[in-house]
Amino acid sequence: MRIQRLSSTHFRNLTHEPLLFSPGVNIFVGDNGHGKTNLLEALHIFKFGRSFRTSRDTDLVNFTEPFCRIEVTVDYSSEDVETLSASIERDGTKRIKKNDEEVAKLSELVGHYPCVLFGPQDLALASGFPAERRRFLDMTGSMTDRVYLSELRAYRRVLTQRNASLKSGVSRSGRSVWDGELVRTGCALIERREDLIRELSVHIGSHIQSLNVAFPLEVVYESDISNDLPEGINREEHFAVRLADIEEEETRRRTTLVGPHRDDVKFVLNGRDLRRFGSQGQRRLLAILLRLAELSYMEEKLGEPCVLLLDDLFSELDDDVGEKLKGMLDDRHQLFVTSPTTMDWGSGNSSHVFRVCEGKISV
Repeated sequence: MRIQRLSSTHFRNLTHEPLLFSPGVNIFVGDNGHGKTNLLEALHIFKFGRSFRTSRDTDLVNFTEPFCRIEVTVDYSSEDVETLSASIERDGTKRIKKNDEEVAKLSELVGHYPCVLFGPQDLALASGFPAERRRFLDMTGSMTDRVYLSELRAYRRVLTQRNASLKSGVSRSGRSVWDGELVRTGCALIERREDLIRELSVHIGSHIQSLNVAFPLEVVYESDISNDLPEGINREEHFAVRLADIEEEETRRRTTLVGPHRDDVKFVLNGRDLRRFGSQGQRRLLAILLRLAELSYMEEKLGEPCVLLLDDLFSELDDDVGEKLKGMLDDRHQLFVTSPTTMDWGSGNSSHVFRVCEGKISV
């Protein structure tokens, strides 16, 4: 996929004429706080139909305006050309269209707009809360596999219903149907996540070799359900036993305390838990490796080149690793790179530099 053109109206602080992009490297230079990340946010929104920075759509509307609108024109390796647009009203009403036809459900966008964002927020993948790592798995899996998305949604629906029954004081026998569904959908989701981690681990290993760094990493899915299963008991049976064991605590706290919504991903480097003991540099390298794995995995599954959005990625990287990373990315991808200072990408005429100042973008 390539993004040919972007236009936006009242999106955050951006004010610009329609922008035409290079099919290679597009570099946006400007001081921090002037709108570079806002631009990447506008480009990224069509991946899932929402911002990667806020859960409130109205945050995207300029403070002084009643609405905002974003439109991109993209072309695919099949030579198809498509226009995607999103409009958000001050009251929160949101409409997304493909070629002027309204998208009924955001799930229609899944796998349709392949892009990968690298940014400072990725450090949370290595050192943040477990929810960040679960979100990474679920977004990567959902982008490439509609069955994954279906099973994720099914589990979330059951979890919501079961939590509602706990909050309303329904007895164990009264919520038994939700217990059974939680076990069924939860085990299906765990299996999908474990399969995904095995595949991503292969991609991570390949990228470690390409970067030529000493980084013997093991990725482990941590689950109270599937790790260390007692002998002679399967995962579904163990899940049911755990629910019975924790029934009193769940009744007291009125929420579900066991299941894949509480699982985590562990990164083991030289026998140590990188989440707890890794240096800042190791965590940043891990985050980059995870995004590289997401990139190559998505391209393998979708058969379409991804657009890469790089938000101030190189400011804290070792120069040698940074140059190797540029070489890996600057191949058949279109890139959008933000930087506080002018940078030499080394791509000759395929580079296009834009200046960003107080939301205004100029060539």
